[in-house]
Amino acid sequence: MESTSGKDLHRAFVAAAACLERYRDAINALNVFPVPDGDTGTNMLLTLRSALEQCPKDSDNSAEEVLAGLAEGAFWGARGNSGVILSQLFRGLSEACRGHPDGGSPWLTLGLRLATDAAYKSVVNPVEGTMLTVISAASTAASTAVRNAAQMAKGGGEGEASGLWQSAFQGAVEAVYATPSQLPILREAGVVDAGGMGVALILGASFCSLAGQDPALVDQALGKCCVEPLDPIAAQRRVDQELFDHRATSGSSVDSWPGSNHDSTPSSNLKENWGYCIQYVINTLSSGHVADSEGGSNSETGVTTEIVRAGLGPEMGGSTVIVGDGRYVKVHVHAFDPGPALSYGASLGQLDRISIENMSLQSAGLVPDYEASTTLTTNISVVAVVRGEGLRRLFQDAGCSGIIDGGQSMNPNVGQFLEQSKSRPDAQVIILPNNANVLAAATQAAIREPHLHVVPSKSVPQGVAALLAYSPEEPLAHNLEAMSAVLSGVISMEVTQAARSTIIRGIPVRAGQYIGIIEGELASCAETPEAVLESILGQTVNSPDQVVTIYHGADALTESSSESSTNAIQGLRSTLEFGFPGIQVDVVDGGQPNYHYLASVE
Repeated sequence: MESTSGKDLHRAFVAAAACLERYRDAINALNVFPVPDGDTGTNMLLTLRSALEQCPKDSDNSAEEVLAGLAEGAFWGARGNSGVILSQLFRGLSEACRGHPDGGSPWLTLGLRLATDAAYKSVVNPVEGTMLTVISAASTAASTAVRNAAQMAKGGGEGEASGLWQSAFQGAVEAVYATPSQLPILREAGVVDAGGMGVALILGASFCSLAGQDPALVDQALGKCCVEPLDPIAAQRRVDQELFDHRATSGSSVDSWPGSNHDSTPSSNLKENWGYCIQYVINTLSSGHVADSEGGSNSETGVTTEIVRAGLGPEMGGSTVIVGDGRYVKVHVHAFDPGPALSYGASLGQLDRISIENMSLQSAGLVPDYEASTTLTTNISVVAVVRGEGLRRLFQDAGCSGIIDGGQSMNPNVGQFLEQSKSRPDAQVIILPNNANVLAAATQAAIREPHLHVVPSKSVPQGVAALLAYSPEEPLAHNLEAMSAVLSGVISMEVTQAARSTIIRGIPVRAGQYIGIIEGELASCAETPEAVLESILGQTVNSPDQVVTIYHGADALTESSSESSTNAIQGLRSTLEFGFPGIQVDVVDGGQPNYHYLASVE
């Protein structure tokens, strides 16, 4: 078999990044909703760039070393759902190549199979017709090529490496074109899956580099997927400017970490023993275990979340939360004695980020007349992801200790979330992602860092509601439960301008029209943003007991439209107050980009 050197692999993924740069805007334009901030292409490109930054660049580095660097960089730099799933692709390839530094083992087919498993597990509700399907199709195509070429292969039966990349690319391309047949919303919008196209581009550009083929083969195979023509110069300029803007602001956005230090001396009779809350991270790569080659483990150690859960035993199962990424396993468990849980974890690998909290002391204040000499200190910081000066001020005034500048069109990466814990090593940090596409990176960061906790807010209004439910006097567990509980009571809405013409769920939309989205579903379109706002509020407001909040964005109050927009909003407020006497309607200066209005009904 023809081996793949580290130098060749590095060059191949550099070519893949260049290809993604050219197609970045074209991938963004494939967003099902024709909004101007579709960011799948941006997230995949920035994730791949982060992977390459971590990748060793010496010409004598092995394929194993290069793939390990790519996997590590992609993990820390993963942005959005597409970036997190892409990081699983590199994770699978890296795990398959371990122990085979020259890339001469059948690691590509195994890597794609491991990547498929990891990618599907990284999503709560996997859906076919997405980039998951495309990764799976690439894996199937490569495996089929191995079987078909077995009689021609030398030694191990895999054939030439570049030939397998070609098979994987062709399988991915076929899957991309098939995504509209698997996902009705894609078929109705007249687009293929954006993330799936990104995967196919990466595989195609890598194949062309490894095989010495003309990169135009990728354009020929996938050019028909584009709904907008390529403009490589504009695409590169825009990516570079956004990176510059983000780096210029991200340092100042999280400098302030005042936190909340609350000392309380419990004084109660402890009528119940609540035991201990134990958290730690197992570095599975430090263990002496050897993976069972037929056990389906994605880790070379064989230490899986299922093994850890079973080993801790049923007596701890009721309050046990265990997650892992193949290298690290994060354990959160309640027990009356922390010793056995810690000893068991240490038997599987080195422990890090160990946290033990006495829950009896935390609850001691509930019963009078107990004297204790121990002082319980709670240090909780809340960090929110928002864009827009008005929203930034709103979250800070409501109690946020830190702000990450991000959201739609600029999703924070995993490393930015992990930096929050490093900046406050003694604090428990609650993250409010405030965007469905930011949630995956925040969750992946929390797997690595037990002091990070994610309240899964998927919109700015949900984040506001969660922050209002936060009480610095209460312990962490109470806050996480209270903040998460209020999310389902918020109806979130958005008003933006269509970037292209399409049909979504039977509603025809022309480029330039304004569209209204309720809980992720297209609900209205009209010629002015205020008309759309009135329409979607009319679909959601039905009681004087509700609270309506309108956040106007940077584009809603421009010089040319300021007076008319203000009058329209005041008229809408009067209409709501007349129709539902006693209803509360608040108007907030959000300053958010791209979205003329955000709104909520609670």
